[in-house]
Amino acid sequence: MSAIDLDVVVAAHDPRRRVDRAVASVLAARDARVRVIVVAHGRDPEEFAEQFARFAGDGRLRVVPFADGIPSPAGPFMHGLAIAEAPFVSIMGSDDLLADGAVDAWVSHVQRAKTDYLIARLENHDGAVWRDPLARPFRARGLDPVRDRLNYRAAPLGVIRRSYLDATGIALTPGLSTGEDIELGLALLNAGGRIDDGRRLPAYLIGADAPERVTFAPRPLTDELEALRLLSEKRWIGALPAKRREAIAVKLWRLNLVPSIVVRAEPDVLGENDAAAAAAVGGWLRSIAPHAERSLSRTETEIAHAVSSGDADALRAAVVRIRAASRVERLLTPRPADNLRRDSMLRRELRVRAPW
Repeated sequence: MSAIDLDVVVAAHDPRRRVDRAVASVLAARDARVRVIVVAHGRDPEEFAEQFARFAGDGRLRVVPFADGIPSPAGPFMHGLAIAEAPFVSIMGSDDLLADGAVDAWVSHVQRAKTDYLIARLENHDGAVWRDPLARPFRARGLDPVRDRLNYRAAPLGVIRRSYLDATGIALTPGLSTGEDIELGLALLNAGGRIDDGRRLPAYLIGADAPERVTFAPRPLTDELEALRLLSEKRWIGALPAKRREAIAVKLWRLNLVPSIVVRAEPDVLGENDAAAAAAVGGWLRSIAPHAERSLSRTETEIAHAVSSGDADALRAAVVRIRAASRVERLLTPRPADNLRRDSMLRRELRVRAPW
């Protein structure tokens, strides 16, 4: 048996970032046997030496070099996971940290409950709480990816049983600066493992004071959609039961494809190549889940229809129109009966407002 309960992998590519803060929050564990593997991505580990001086002699910190010349966190994270030895693993952004007691609580839970994947409670540094997944009332253990709307929390942050991770056969998508975790996150949620929600446990805290965050950097729509294009080439999603495919498709429409179009600073930046890329992704989503669009709101549906046209003018016009849309149009589905669907915006809104 491993002498370590949990290996936490931190990908670090910028010595200006407070990587020491992330490390300290993990090594604060009192009972769990933990190790932090900091992967210095394209950097000499000595560049982080000053930050890590206070951990000198602490064998629970390992700093390793990794250079692939690719501006993507996928490479360093997968390198760290490959050298991890503990039965449970976790990945962590260099800007982020864990709340007091998180590691001990997480490890205790997964060992006691025989969890394959514990979804961490997420909070922003300012205290704002991420509500997803909007699981069924009073349910936090043995969750179902469809009935508990798990796919909305595809970012694989929390604790993963190493044998379960290996069994999925899925890795972070190499070469992407954004969306590299979509496939792995969806696989962990839909591969049949025991999944628990850590909403009642100490949180994973998302840092907001980094000099830059690659995730939020502006990029062309074609680049934004590359993760979904690559995902469309994978066969495993198509082999899932219909209800799971539909739940995934709704999530990808709502949280990936539609927002990536609407948040363009100005509609006129959407060109023909962008429209073609969006149409390809939309066509794939319809092929795996023809009824998923019934869960979309009126505004989401308008974007989806424009996407299907493959026409940049139609896409730009749709963006202009929905920016002036009412709350009702953003909340309700085109067909009244579809508001009763599990993934409708109305039901999501009601679930968010529930006190449990």
